[in-house]
Amino acid sequence: MLSAVSSVKKSQEIIDTQSIPNSSSNSFDENLDSNNQNFYSSSSSQVFLDEPELELAGSNPNPNPVFSNAAVITDFNGDGKTDKFWRNNTTGETAIWLMNGESILSAENLENVDSNWNYSIADFNDDGKSDLFWRNQTTGENLIWLMNGTKVSSSVNLQNIDSNWNYSITDFNGDGKSDLFWRNQTTGENATWLINNTTVTKTAFLSQQDSSWTANVVDFDGNGKSDLFWRNQTTGENKVWFMDGTDLSEFSLSSFDSSWNVASLGDFDGDNRTDILWRQEETGENSVWLMNGIFNISGSLESRDSSWTPSIGDFNGDGKTDIFWHNQVTGENTAWMMDGTTITTAAFLPTNESSSQASIGDFDGDGKTDVFWRNSETGDGSIWLMDGTTATETPLPQLSPEWTTY
Repeated sequence: MLSAVSSVKKSQEIIDTQSIPNSSSNSFDENLDSNNQNFYSSSSSQVFLDEPELELAGSNPNPNPVFSNAAVITDFNGDGKTDKFWRNNTTGETAIWLMNGESILSAENLENVDSNWNYSIADFNDDGKSDLFWRNQTTGENLIWLMNGTKVSSSVNLQNIDSNWNYSITDFNGDGKSDLFWRNQTTGENATWLINNTTVTKTAFLSQQDSSWTANVVDFDGNGKSDLFWRNQTTGENKVWFMDGTDLSEFSLSSFDSSWNVASLGDFDGDNRTDILWRQEETGENSVWLMNGIFNISGSLESRDSSWTPSIGDFNGDGKTDIFWHNQVTGENTAWMMDGTTITTAAFLPTNESSSQASIGDFDGDGKTDVFWRNSETGDGSIWLMDGTTATETPLPQLSPEWTTY
């Protein structure tokens, strides 16, 4: 089998660079009727590749579905193991590594995409395999890649949306298929697209929120339908929109001092409801809100000064979100095993370079989150396979620093 590096080079020789297809530019206003009914018909461009369906190697045993959701965790072949998507910011090249623990099963290049395009992980057809949504923030173009392993099984252009609109990946109707939430931060307008496969089945404008409010995608009531948590960083006000397709119910939440920021969203008590990790950067204080609809139980955690950056995962596989801390000055690392608002275990892990950046996933599919390290200065990479607070490190092939990963 080819090594990861040689496999990528071989792919570059056999895959022609393809341009992103264009579609006509329209705004929400030009296509939305007075009743907020469907305004999107068929896609303007489709490319279908006759690729065989990949066999699934198994499902992830973690009891919390958030840790095996292909719309959240990058899993392009649906085997329950986190994969890596790579992008070269200089050349526009893109590539995928299908992972099996510390081993790279397959490394293939995809088509080039220039730097004007942003991307997010999604699962638009609920096949348990991660897809890619592309957004050109300059031209307003939008594109879906339905993925099957390292192959783009379908590439579909969606309607252009003015560049003032930003997006988030959601699932507002709970069908397991990713939808899009659109927000115009300038005008305060909000809208949604409900999506089935590569077809936008329904669209609607939602209530307006002025630019002082920021939206986060959550599920506070645990019904499998994405909600929107709104935070006003100026006033400290908070509220939630409980979503059911394109219908919403708005409720106020407890206010929280504006000096505190939302550091991460997780599920610290394992009840399938999104919880909030709050962080006060100046003082280093940390706090958790355990959410149950509009109600919360809060608890203070140990402080960490501003040199520490948190990431979230589940390192012991109990279905409850844990916190991984990396010190960007000293390179120190530590992990907190969480049970609600209680730190059940806190342990220091090996130190690495301060320029190393951590991304979280379960690369061996054992239900326990691992840590993927990438040195942004040297291009070095490695994986820590985690078992609670025990880390086993394996180096990975080097890629030049121009390559970045999700």
